[in-house]
Amino acid sequence: MDIEVLSWNDIYRHSIKLAEKMLDENYIPDVVVGVMRGGWVPARIVIDLLDVKTLATLEIKFYKGIGETREKPVITQPLVVNVRDKNVLVVDDVVDTGKSMSVAVDAIRLYGPKKIKTASIALKPWSIFSPDYYSYVTSSWIVFPWEVRETLQLILKKPEGMRELENVARKITEKIEVSKEMVYRLISNDREML
Repeated sequence: MDIEVLSWNDIYRHSIKLAEKMLDENYIPDVVVGVMRGGWVPARIVIDLLDVKTLATLEIKFYKGIGETREKPVITQPLVVNVRDKNVLVVDDVVDTGKSMSVAVDAIRLYGPKKIKTASIALKPWSIFSPDYYSYVTSSWIVFPWEVRETLQLILKKPEGMRELENVARKITEKIEVSKEMVYRLISNDREML
């Protein structure tokens, strides 16, 4: 599996690209909804760049592991912000299968917004859903800077995890500028896996 690691600077650069696309279309939402957990950070950056005052969240659980999903996405934290008659932007970190974003849009539509647009940092070419705004397309599994330990744990659970660990740890140390020692320290509590 090809793995791509994004740094915090990469996230900011991609979030700027999303905001530029919205500005080019003169689209400034009233409310930005970050799909938890991965969409919250880029959503927060976008509201700052566009001077949007309301950030909401909607948590959807779908992934069980690297490339492993549940049968369908499940909303675990509903939307609690009023979006009736408002322009809404839904942001996630990546649109992979497209199922989570579809569930998010369908759920938000029930609250009566004026318009819903969607954005993600990355889009997978096989997705059934194409967001209105995205920064780039990739086929790689993405390691975001807010999920380093989580990703390492998931890799170690795979049968070939130990073989992949060294390669992924190297990419993380290069891209996120964390020491190799720290990477291994992050997973040292998972001794049964090592």
